[in-house]
Amino acid sequence: MNHTLYGDGIHDDTAAIQEMLDTANCVYLPAAKNCYLISKTLRIHSQNELHLDRFTEVKLAAKSNCPMLTNDDHANGNKRICITGGIWNGNNTEQAPNPQMLADSDGNARNSDAHKRMSIPADYPADPVTGKAEAWNPNIAYHPDRYYGVIWRFVNVDGFEVQNITLKNPVSYAVQCGNVRNFTIEHVTFDYNMGNPSPDNMDGLHFDGFCRNGFIRDLKGACYDDLLAFNAEDVAVDSPGFGPIENIVVDGIFADRCHSAVRLLSCGSMVRNITIRNVYGTFYRYAIGFTHFMRELPNGKFDNITLENLHIGKALPFEEDWNRCPDWGLIWVQEKADVGALKISGFHRIEETTAVANIEIEKDSTVAQLTLDDISLENHLIQPLSVVQNSGFIGTLVFNGVCRTVTAEGANQITVIDNRGVIENRIKG
Repeated sequence: MNHTLYGDGIHDDTAAIQEMLDTANCVYLPAAKNCYLISKTLRIHSQNELHLDRFTEVKLAAKSNCPMLTNDDHANGNKRICITGGIWNGNNTEQAPNPQMLADSDGNARNSDAHKRMSIPADYPADPVTGKAEAWNPNIAYHPDRYYGVIWRFVNVDGFEVQNITLKNPVSYAVQCGNVRNFTIEHVTFDYNMGNPSPDNMDGLHFDGFCRNGFIRDLKGACYDDLLAFNAEDVAVDSPGFGPIENIVVDGIFADRCHSAVRLLSCGSMVRNITIRNVYGTFYRYAIGFTHFMRELPNGKFDNITLENLHIGKALPFEEDWNRCPDWGLIWVQEKADVGALKISGFHRIEETTAVANIEIEKDSTVAQLTLDDISLENHLIQPLSVVQNSGFIGTLVFNGVCRTVTAEGANQITVIDNRGVIENRIKG
């Protein structure tokens, strides 16, 4: 090797690790004396495997302000990339702060749901499009070299395998994927502090348009935005592409006091054939959301969504969280969302914090067929609870009407179906 691999947490190992990736198809990083310190983005090639021992740490050096790892050819694409093991530490407190938490140069906050913003630091990295330091600006087009605070970014990969990793302290997303096909991601732990400067926009695994044919299993730890996000259309500034997302199985999410388990987002492109099962935890915004977000764009489109074996409840948000969002139902269908078939089976909730519905369907949203089976709700609150609160349109509700309800001493009543909208047909399952 032309470069020395130190692993002492002091010397920069970027050049040595990149040399290994450039010259071998299978790269093994031996256990480090301390950790591997990198200062630039590592680029992995097609038919590359990068293997670390489970708890070998790779740490982003202070003021690096870049992703830690990406594929080398976003434009033409890569094939067959495998990453195993390691603690990938984004070292967020020593990077530039989250751009979504900054005020504009004139001191205004772009996000109306936040009550404070930081000024842009003097040493903030220049935007590759405008050439000047910028807060998060939705009117600027996506650029792969823009600072956004992600740990990994993978775009246009066919055959992507990841297992046995810890993702630690990102500024924003831990992993961002766009146009990733035929992928398996399993045994992932999220280890997050309270962010830089606050626990906001800290997604876990974030998938943008054209992601398809995937299996995601065994995710553990709380994230301070969506633990999983499937965003067919996102804000253009931070999305490598808009398009459908389909054919994905999620099996096993374990998270206490997490923002949300799974976000499904569409503003016209289809999100379909998604199965989410075995979710355990408490969530302070929603657990699974069918969201629209950008109201000026067409309705969201979702179909063939199956939710199974959910043992979930609400949690209280953190005081450190700058955003002040409403409390939504655990399964939340936002206005301007059009859902085809939605099946929910094995949904069990014990509620001790927040009086919102198990399933909330907002006005100006539709669910063509909602199938419910094996539901239970235990209320410990002085406020009433409902299993389904419908303010939109349900074409067909398939439900045998049997829901096991428990009201704790001193708690309020439970309503199974609180219909404020339209339910056209009801069928006993």
